[in-house]
Amino acid sequence: MIAFLLMLAAVIGAAELWSLRRGLEGVEYDQRVSKAIAEPDEPLQLITVITNRRRRILPFIRLNENVPDALVISGDLRVEDIRGHRNALRSTAYMMPRQRLTRRTDFTVPCRGRFLFLGAKLEGGDFLGLSTTERHYDLLRELVVLPRPAEADLVRRLMGGWMGDLSVNRFIMEDPVLTLGYRDYTGREPMKQIAWTQTARLGRMMVRCQDYTVERTVTVMLNTHTFAFGSYGNQMLEAAFSLCRGVCEALEEQRIPYAFISNARCCGAPDGFGEVGDGLGQAHLMTVLEGLGRADYTHRDTEEALLDRALSRATLGRGHILITPVRNDLHPELLARLRAATGEDPLCLTGEEASPCP
Repeated sequence: MIAFLLMLAAVIGAAELWSLRRGLEGVEYDQRVSKAIAEPDEPLQLITVITNRRRRILPFIRLNENVPDALVISGDLRVEDIRGHRNALRSTAYMMPRQRLTRRTDFTVPCRGRFLFLGAKLEGGDFLGLSTTERHYDLLRELVVLPRPAEADLVRRLMGGWMGDLSVNRFIMEDPVLTLGYRDYTGREPMKQIAWTQTARLGRMMVRCQDYTVERTVTVMLNTHTFAFGSYGNQMLEAAFSLCRGVCEALEEQRIPYAFISNARCCGAPDGFGEVGDGLGQAHLMTVLEGLGRADYTHRDTEEALLDRALSRATLGRGHILITPVRNDLHPELLARLRAATGEDPLCLTGEEASPCP
């Protein structure tokens, strides 16, 4: 009997020693978000995958996932604050040999921004449950939440008269200066459209094919170099981001091609926004919106440098929309230079006009 007990104790001791040395060996961890780009308050899932590659039971695993504090978690998982703007999502698991465990955690994010998921710390219990070993799994997964769009009625009111001036004469009459080519005379065209030079050269009546009024293009400029500061400045910047989204969506709705430039500094993009060339369509719009989602509350250059970039591509007749947090950010002398280069008054919109707070 004593020999049996000694043997049992030796086996248990060996198992305990083995579990202490190889507690989490063969355990793999991965994490991802169901979408990389999302709208505010859109239902999302945090997908956690733990894999046990070994032929042994893991009776206890404590999972501490490093997640942003902006997450609104659904369910009964514990969320604890660990340090500035970070939370620990805590849970436990039991794993059989060669098992893969997938857990889906429902959550939403109510605010705009770039949010990082930085992996987890796993703690595994020993054979006797007397102590734990831990292992860190460093990951970098990101989620970009877009700004909320400004109300459509507000955008229409702010852009109403300017948009009407921009759209007038588009495709209403032919421009006699813009000739696309020539075609045979059918007898229905007015005499002024007959191309006499082409008629003499070809020996038959030819008329000019003329283009319609040149399609207007717009440059949307977002300025984040502002006189507003502190929490009020951040609030006005958020309002400017939302207003910028509303303006771009309004241009998309009117099928007016637009370019986008900004001096915002974007998280995850070392060069900031850069420039988005003229274009239309969902892919073009999403490029702009993703930049707005990544933007922080700082700037990479001044408003004057932003206007200089706009001037470098300004042409006669090109419209410009400047969006900035507060009215004090506007510099009349800079806008006058833009007006002289294009022959048109730029439209200036501020976050103060779009913010619900006074």
